[in-house]
Amino acid sequence: MIQVNKRIKQVSIVVLLLLCVFIYKKYLSGISVEDLRVYIEGWGVFAPIAYILAFTILPIAFFPVPILAVVAGVVFGMFKGTIYTLIGAWMNSAVMFIMAKVMAREMILNFLKDKLSPSMWQAFIEADGKKSFFIIFVLRLIPAVPYNVINYGAGLSGMSFKSYIIATMVGIFPGTLVFINIGDKALDMGDPNFMIAIALLVILTVVSLVLAKKVMPAKDDEKKKIE
Repeated sequence: MIQVNKRIKQVSIVVLLLLCVFIYKKYLSGISVEDLRVYIEGWGVFAPIAYILAFTILPIAFFPVPILAVVAGVVFGMFKGTIYTLIGAWMNSAVMFIMAKVMAREMILNFLKDKLSPSMWQAFIEADGKKSFFIIFVLRLIPAVPYNVINYGAGLSGMSFKSYIIATMVGIFPGTLVFINIGDKALDMGDPNFMIAIALLVILTVVSLVLAKKVMPAKDDEKKKIE
């Protein structure tokens, strides 16, 4: 009976994943910030709910999270945009982590095999305790590391859900502020504040890459065998 229930959960999650991928490929592939802004604003007073749900679901199909954050800045401004983005990120991170835990391990491995470097795999799989917290925290800081990949990769590791969620929320906060600030200032790109927002993004990237060297294995060519 337990095995049957587990299989039902796995099938349900696979169906959800395929549905998200289909919707993304059919309707959202190549969508611009402006298109998404118009769509979110079209919900009127329910725009915050529409945005949070979009943030919860779209990253499952590898929709670019920075686009969502920038849209939040354009539509809601810094304060509300940050709150709505953090709520959506918390919900999405939890869903994708659980999906990786429940779905067949081989399926997730095949899905990510071309998206993670050997060193990142080692960082995820070997991490435990405080080290796992620091790894997730640092990877969340790096704009170049896909947000979605971290969710699935963490789900394959041995780190606890609590540690993962806390590290995620703390780690995404600086980047969230940076991208929402860019969206908030994007309506006037000639404004010096917009240039400052871009400069903050560059600073965040440099600092996070420096921190990344402290948590990643020294040799990227030594891929750990995952069984």
